[in-house]
Amino acid sequence: MKFAVYAHPQRPKIKQESIENLVVSLGLQISKSNPDIALVIGGDGTFSYYGRRLSVPMLFVGVPTSEILGSKSRLAKVSIHNLPEALQGLKKGNYVITERRMLEVIYEDYSSTSVLTDVYLERGIFAGCIRYSVTVTNNSNKTGHRANSSSGYNFTDFVIGNGVIISTSFGSGGYYSYLDRINRPKKRPITLFNDSRLGICHILPTFGARRLKDNKEYEETIPIRYTVPFDSIIEIKIIRETNSRLYGTTIHSKGIKISWNKPIIVTSSPKIAKIIHLT
Repeated sequence: MKFAVYAHPQRPKIKQESIENLVVSLGLQISKSNPDIALVIGGDGTFSYYGRRLSVPMLFVGVPTSEILGSKSRLAKVSIHNLPEALQGLKKGNYVITERRMLEVIYEDYSSTSVLTDVYLERGIFAGCIRYSVTVTNNSNKTGHRANSSSGYNFTDFVIGNGVIISTSFGSGGYYSYLDRINRPKKRPITLFNDSRLGICHILPTFGARRLKDNKEYEETIPIRYTVPFDSIIEIKIIRETNSRLYGTTIHSKGIKISWNKPIIVTSSPKIAKIIHLT
């Protein structure tokens, strides 16, 4: 069994060499070119980054910190402190591999990006509330989904708030679960829906209205959080110029600056992530 070790390329939480030495000390091999298993070491951002880049089965290894605002590693399947035992379990075959569906995000001239956990639009520095729309089209064929999806939409939410999160099932225990962590702070959020759905969550909205397909009326009560079929096309637009950024598609935390009235398209990706669970 051959392993490759991956950490944050700029800010690793632990030296990659020390993990590789541990792997070798347990009689296992390191192979950067043809690994059987990837050990991804770090926090949720690192997991998300490598989750969309790697095609081999991945074990997410969290690195706990004593800092109150440090990494929470909510997606970790094992702690760095238990890694020796975990590697022994892998060596014995005591694990299963699950396949998790991913998102595809398309914006302007950027190449489309696959996302394992979530992608979110949020206000930038010195910005007030964002005025934006979220249009959902249920299109299982997805033919021409790069075009504007509003011609056959199911509904559109018009919102004033801090932004919106689009989450996969795998990522739903992270940022998407902020409402659960407010209501039940001591309970660790788990997966909130299955792989057949996508989650949409408005961030601290102050106003929301929904218009249904072929209906000119607005419903002025919309859910803060809901799910839609995984094959839906989700189109997000900023409808008044403001400082806002799209997060979850890059390794750095600065996000991508979003221009108003230029759509962000989010839909299902053909890519599949392979996640290891120890048994």
